[in-house]
Amino acid sequence: MRALRDEIAAAAALPSTVRITGETGVGKGVVARLLHRLSPRRNEPFVHVDCAALSSELVESELYGHERGAFTGAHARRAGRFELAGGGTLFLDEIGDLEARLQAKLLRVLQDRCFERLGGNQTLKMRARIIAASTRDLRREVADGCFRADLYYRLAVISIEVAPLRDRTDDIPALLRAAARRSSELPVFSLTESALARLSKHSWPGNVRELRNVVERCVLFSDTEVFPEKWLQLAASPLATAVEAMSPTGDVLPVPIDGSRSLDEIEKQIIESVLERTSYNATAAAKILGTTRQTLRYRIQKHRIGNASEKD
Repeated sequence: MRALRDEIAAAAALPSTVRITGETGVGKGVVARLLHRLSPRRNEPFVHVDCAALSSELVESELYGHERGAFTGAHARRAGRFELAGGGTLFLDEIGDLEARLQAKLLRVLQDRCFERLGGNQTLKMRARIIAASTRDLRREVADGCFRADLYYRLAVISIEVAPLRDRTDDIPALLRAAARRSSELPVFSLTESALARLSKHSWPGNVRELRNVVERCVLFSDTEVFPEKWLQLAASPLATAVEAMSPTGDVLPVPIDGSRSLDEIEKQIIESVLERTSYNATAAAKILGTTRQTLRYRIQKHRIGNASEKD
């Protein structure tokens, strides 16, 4: 974490665009906010846009704003996130979810440093620094033709990778204490060797976000400054659960795991296998995978998997 902070501090002093990579839950948003806080723009706004949470129809209006009458329901002028960020920082989270048309428009804004509101003809200056993040492997997305190469290189002037928690288990005690302080007025500072061993051996598929949830649950049952190991419940990795999931016919899913493929590729194959065995019934597939249909829907869209039905 000290090495990562040094890297963040060096990048914060520069005006360049930053791309943050890492798995879900590693803390990419925390890194983005720290970049802003350590930068000369710290007294300007920090504006966060979750591209994955907005429909393609809303993203354009959210980013660039709109004039009155620009579209049905546009009853008044509205400033977009580029405008609201001013001379501060605009954090584009899950930028890999932008469709091709919006990628092209964003590229023009980054190149020209200006934009127009929807339905308007006034050219506005874009003064904000852009920080972009994605859980997707954008280099692979570029190779697959799903993400523009020119936009990728425009975003990746500076790249910061946040390692998954399983690769930095030495950070767990410090992260645990920090999470405990946020969860309770009684910080949990003391870790027994057995508790630390269990925490260190866990694969942490949800990364720091999962650790915070574990700590919050444990602190609720703690009445001392010793970590309440008896309340420590570590969930199995969703990947492992999916691999071991049983199909309706009782067969183990044939999904080999090796180091030659990314987690996204493995996850996509697992989902496709389960969907095929459930005749593309999303509800049945979600039950097998131990998740909700809404979460599965998001994963299906993320991996561009077709044919999943809405059947209950």
